[in-house]
Amino acid sequence: MLTKDHIQQFPKIELHCHLDGSIRPQTMINIANQQGLPIAQDLAEVSRNMRAPERCDHLVDYLRCFDFVRPYLQSEEALSMAAYDVMEQAAEDGVAYIEIRFAPSLSMDEGLTCIQTIKAVAKGIAQAEETFPIKGNILVIGMRQEALTDISTIFKEALVADEPKVVGIDLAGPEDDGYVPSLAESYQVLIDQQQIQLTLHAGECGCVQNVYQAIESGAQRIGHGIAMKDDFVAQAFVRQHDRLIEGCPTSNLHTKMIKFYADYPLRQWIESKMPFCLNTDNRTVSNTTLTNEYWQMVQHCGLTIHEMQDMLTLAVQHSFAAEEDKEALLRQMAMFSNQAAKC
Repeated sequence: MLTKDHIQQFPKIELHCHLDGSIRPQTMINIANQQGLPIAQDLAEVSRNMRAPERCDHLVDYLRCFDFVRPYLQSEEALSMAAYDVMEQAAEDGVAYIEIRFAPSLSMDEGLTCIQTIKAVAKGIAQAEETFPIKGNILVIGMRQEALTDISTIFKEALVADEPKVVGIDLAGPEDDGYVPSLAESYQVLIDQQQIQLTLHAGECGCVQNVYQAIESGAQRIGHGIAMKDDFVAQAFVRQHDRLIEGCPTSNLHTKMIKFYADYPLRQWIESKMPFCLNTDNRTVSNTTLTNEYWQMVQHCGLTIHEMQDMLTLAVQHSFAAEEDKEALLRQMAMFSNQAAKC
């Protein structure tokens, strides 16, 4: 049987992790203190503000935790510290490669430019890479509740930044049914001209039609996609287009898209040969780790070691990493598997 220790030690891949939802409460206190901003010094109180309740009535309730964090991420130093912290956590979690996503517009309240926010996050990631055995890249988010022109500007400036660690873009935030057609203009030209790669939050709490439209508009991966549970036609559509689902079981549990871990469609998706992998979504908001996500699937859905390895291989193949990095990750995973088999 697949053990929790083996999961922790296995070189894992994480493709769906939000920066502002994954900062450790103690780091949040340190960031606030460094900037001279008011914050409770009681770790338990800060943790309560940064973690979602066990059950949220809606995705919007889950997203309220981000309102607490936002005022503290308005400087380059804060963003670098946050990025370093998430990288350190991931490394401790046995993650070999991570794509950290964040929304520049949420850190521009005090005058930072989009490019400054991106460079600051990239700096924190690079600093962590020098210390820990992990590699990280950035996915730039446009917030769906913002104006189309503002989202378009964020994406264009993300390219102007010419930051090598920016490997993709995303749309996130409250999910309305049928949101894709109204916002696709913000990224369509960039995708058509293959200037950047695209992943989209779709079917997280909205309708399954969002998944169809996201893929039709050029998305190479789908964030969550839990609305496709029990929809075998939609699953076939994803499989036929070879698009990866970035699964986030604990987050889906918190937003009531599933009632129990056992309800997560892991067996259904494996049997339908739909490409997907597991992710934390928000390490702090959901109080989870990538090891925990896989472990819950072992306990409640019968995940096997070979299935985990297959998922992580798919995660590498569908990541937005450079080809040489993908090859290195696959070699690292194969080497670990071979060593484990000899023990």
